[in-house]
Amino acid sequence: MKRVILGLIVFISPSFLGVYFLRLFGNEVGKNVKIGFSFLGTTNVKIGNNVCIGHGNLILNKRIVLEDQANIGYLNILKGPFTLLLHKSGAIGNRNYLTRGVKGITYGESILELGELTKITTGHHLDLTRSIFFGDFSILAGIRSQLWTHGYYHSELGRDRIRIDGEIVVGDNVYIGSGCIFNPGVEISNAIHIGGGSVISKSLEKQGMYVNQGLRFIENDFEKIKGKLKEVKGFELIEQVYTKE
Repeated sequence: MKRVILGLIVFISPSFLGVYFLRLFGNEVGKNVKIGFSFLGTTNVKIGNNVCIGHGNLILNKRIVLEDQANIGYLNILKGPFTLLLHKSGAIGNRNYLTRGVKGITYGESILELGELTKITTGHHLDLTRSIFFGDFSILAGIRSQLWTHGYYHSELGRDRIRIDGEIVVGDNVYIGSGCIFNPGVEISNAIHIGGGSVISKSLEKQGMYVNQGLRFIENDFEKIKGKLKEVKGFELIEQVYTKE
């Protein structure tokens, strides 16, 4: 109830009153902070100096940490039990959808971390079933890229299937073009450029430019795939879940 009340107050209040009530509810808010008409439905907020949050955002995630000069644009949706951490001058642009399922579907902690001067631009979809980490001076550019930290693998016959989870890690000075799709568990090393429309299904280690791969055939072997993964146990999950190591 507390988060709903605070969210409504921030939504209907001019910036200086929104900042005042955030502080009143025990949050740490720095100087020269501007908050537009957005619903800030979280009670665990830490905001540095010279931070700007635009209009029309729906922010319903677990925790927000915005360091000095960080920026959130307008019409973004953040929902689910994950932490958002923007380091100095990190930015989320406009109309992005950042989401995570509830406990029981997901497990443990999840964080979206953007390093210094790293930006997510416009209209991207990030699945925070597991964490997504960006280093410094990187950019998820253009529009409509998708970063998935979970997927499914089905048996050849019958109803058996497993979910495969994996964190996504992007290094420093990385450029990602429009319309890219990331599969779970991939890591992108520093100083890599990824062309628009690429599907990233494996980790990229060598510096340079990567463009979309050709379609290839992979033998379907359900038990062999399971044998390469580690089963997630002890979280009372609603389905059989494995993770990439």
